[in-house]
Amino acid sequence: MCGKKKFIFIASLSLNFIAFFVFCGILYIKQDVVKNKLSSFFTSTKNVENLAKSMNQEVFSPEFGKVANGDSVLKIAFVGNSITLHGVAENIGWTHKSGMAASTLDNDYVHKLVKKIAMQKNISVEYAVINAASFERNFESFDKNRLEKIKNFKPDYVIFQLGENVSSAKLKNENEYDLFVGKYVEFISEFNESKKIVCLPFWYEINKVSAITEAALKTNAFIVDLSHLGAENHDYRNYAASEIKYSHKGVGLHPGDYGMENISNNIFSVFNALMN
Repeated sequence: MCGKKKFIFIASLSLNFIAFFVFCGILYIKQDVVKNKLSSFFTSTKNVENLAKSMNQEVFSPEFGKVANGDSVLKIAFVGNSITLHGVAENIGWTHKSGMAASTLDNDYVHKLVKKIAMQKNISVEYAVINAASFERNFESFDKNRLEKIKNFKPDYVIFQLGENVSSAKLKNENEYDLFVGKYVEFISEFNESKKIVCLPFWYEINKVSAITEAALKTNAFIVDLSHLGAENHDYRNYAASEIKYSHKGVGLHPGDYGMENISNNIFSVFNALMN
């Protein structure tokens, strides 16, 4: 009888080991499938830009909010594109307003960041958020009056998360490159009374990174590099498609909850150093 129990125990243990390794194998295969699918989206920078063209089509008014945690108040403005704020767009399978493609409003980088600052620095944070993707696509003729409500908010800090939608083809032309740098310097300089944080694009493109870095240097802004998060053949978990299957490939290429957490951590590093 003892021998039979011993045999059952060994058999059961062996089956558990086999099941465990099969499970690990499935996870590994699934990882490669997701990675390969995402890699296929990145056939070129132009392809990423084409996928993003259906985003940011609405004109957004600023969204305002507050995380209360004490009497002292820090005011932060976020000026970005769809990664910062995107409204409901049923035509591309996007069903809620938040930074694309966080699963909920609370999970986008804006809301993760303001809560992180409030809780870790023991301070209340008031914030304003606006989608200014029209500047990226039409920087030559952007109407600066769209920024008035954000300027009237009088933020202590302004975070600029822009660049992904700028045409890489334009930036290959020296005159267009210089024009973009000049216009972005003017754009950032609208907030000279605030401390400025300029983000390098989530999707890496050499001319965009170079131009935005130049604009940041000319405006005495802090730089936060996000380009390693969304770069081709990097950590696929930063893309929303690794978490949720979206019908529109462009949505899936945006940062999901994991990517948004990484964006918030990268930007928080500046606040963590400055607010000690």
